[in-house]
Amino acid sequence: RGAADAVLPSKLTNILAVGGNAVITAEAYTELGQLCETFPGIAVCVEPESVEALVAGIRQALLLPKHNTVAREYAERTLDKENVLRQFINDIRG
Repeated sequence: RGAADAVLPSKLTNILAVGGNAVITAEAYTELGQLCETFPGIAVCVEPESVEALVAGIRQALLLPKHNTVAREYAERTLDKENVLRQFINDIRG
């Protein structure tokens, strides 16, 4: 739980980039929890450390369409290398 708000996991980045469906275990107040709330449909977010919640989340994800357009569009807008570098340069310049 201590690292829950550290970074976007690289495996999740790859899943989003290909428009895949993900099950995320995260508290609502964490960065990942906020991601799920801000972008409904980006992933199935479940309570961490709960086997029952994880099983329910996996079952829910299996019922989703194979291609997740919310995830793919998010990745194109925010994870694309050129967009990340452009934002970084803008942040440095103030």
